Amino acid sequence: MSINEKPKPSALRRIIDYVLSQWFIAGLGLAVGLAAAFPKVGMTGGSIRAEWTVKYGCIGLIFLITGLSLSTEALIKQAKNYRLHIVTQLISFVGFSAVVYGIVAIIRASHTSKIDPVALAGIILMSILPTTVASNIAMTRNAGGNVEAATIEVCLGNTLGTFITPLLLSMYLQARDGWGFIQPRASGGNGLTAIYKHMGQQLSITLFAPLIVGQIVQNLWKAQTKKYREMLRLNIVGQVLLLIVIWSTFCNKFATRAFEAITHESVILICFMGVGLYAFFTAVCLFFARLPFLGEEKEGEAPWKRFLRKMRFDKGETTAICFCAAAKGLVLGAPLVSILYGGYDERTQAIMSTPIALYQTTQVLLAQLSVKIFKHWIESEPLRGDVESAPQGAETAGDRSSSSSEEVPPAEKKPSGP
Repeated sequence: MSINEKPKPSALRRIIDYVLSQWFIAGLGLAVGLAAAFPKVGMTGGSIRAEWTVKYGCIGLIFLITGLSLSTEALIKQAKNYRLHIVTQLISFVGFSAVVYGIVAIIRASHTSKIDPVALAGIILMSILPTTVASNIAMTRNAGGNVEAATIEVCLGNTLGTFITPLLLSMYLQARDGWGFIQPRASGGNGLTAIYKHMGQQLSITLFAPLIVGQIVQNLWKAQTKKYREMLRLNIVGQVLLLIVIWSTFCNKFATRAFEAITHESVILICFMGVGLYAFFTAVCLFFARLPFLGEEKEGEAPWKRFLRKMRFDKGETTAICFCAAAKGLVLGAPLVSILYGGYDERTQAIMSTPIALYQTTQVLLAQLSVKIFKHWIESEPLRGDVESAPQGAETAGDRSSSSSEEVPPAEKKPSGP
């Protein structure tokens, strides 16, 4: 070994470093454990008034941090990227819900008594929700993906979901001869108007306003913003805030005894479906974003191949699509259950919302585990066609650096490749 060569760390040291790098997964387990032990602390109306401090405070801070970290020019460019919107939102709303409805309809038609029919309706409700509002942005940033693309899809998805989700719910849950799903029964007479008002208020306060404020601050005081963003480790703070949101969600579930109201078989089904659905739709997103069947570019290839090659997304955008389209959020799910099923008892409402909570935990866990895979893929030699598939003026996966404080140092960036 030469003098300048550093000794390799021991196996124990490597294990410790790996465990520390997965602190978020440990934090996720701790959050669920604390929620089970002290549910009244973080529940709605509990000790910390989570309906204000967590629902508005924590989520608002997450998007303020996001606004402080993003390039305004890149954000505007991604807002104009119609291809990104079409692929992400079609998979999120149409593809996801169609597959889930097919699976659930088969189970419901079997007339099994082991699976709660209310839980099946809850699974359908989960499938038509828009993407989550926090974890997908954090995971995209940690993987080195296109954070601006993820942010735009979160904003667009939750805005569209306010109108699309209730319509899809009424379509999928309509009564059929011989069997069907539990029908919505609102406690008041406001119906969809109440949902639109509630969601408009919540999205304005927790998503749009903090994001805009963060962008204004960043553009007015760029140097100072970058300095304090790095000093305060705002990326880590954002992930801690996300854990608080998850903790509060489970506080509500344990406080209402939601997991006791549903059959064990239903919980097992929801968990296995969650893992399978997230993995399957991540693969679907990769396929439609990268179009791997095109292979390497060849001279004189068919015009349709040249056209499709231009439709491909670069690696950064592909990562954002995968983390957004396969994810589902509670921001719209919780008020939908409370408004559309407010005419039912608390047990029914708890069972309806359980698939949403369980899938959110599953997606966060699987997304965290896949961050390293995407990060390695992005930093590896870019595939041939990345340059051609990126929109004009866009940065490619090989030379794109995140605009957040965790951007890759120039010395570590890979060459653009051929």
